[in-house]
Amino acid sequence: MFLRDERGEGKLGTLVGILVLAMFIYLGVKIVPILINIYEFRDSIEEQARFAALPRHDDEEVKRSILRKAQELQLPVGSKDVVVNRSSSRIDIRVKYTVPIETPIYTYKWSLDESLTAPLF
Repeated sequence: MFLRDERGEGKLGTLVGILVLAMFIYLGVKIVPILINIYEFRDSIEEQARFAALPRHDDEEVKRSILRKAQELQLPVGSKDVVVNRSSSRIDIRVKYTVPIETPIYTYKWSLDESLTAPLF
């Protein structure tokens, strides 16, 4: 049973749905690579903490390695953002930085504070 008075009002809902889907895809393309780089950077910091007890891994070498990895991953980490402190039994690494996520409407500044303490054997 078909009514001849239908006006196609479902088209607006479809258009809105397509726009919302396009927005999520756009944000996914912008955010997912940043998330991957942040997690890879975090893993690198943990790796540096594990190898800090080895010979030739003084605090400056650990800091240089962290900065190289940040540059490789295109994360905005500067020398002053990385703090490495070592005691006789542990190493503390703190990296504080802000990643801008740019959209045509707004630039969101995501502040990250990676802190890690690892024992030295």
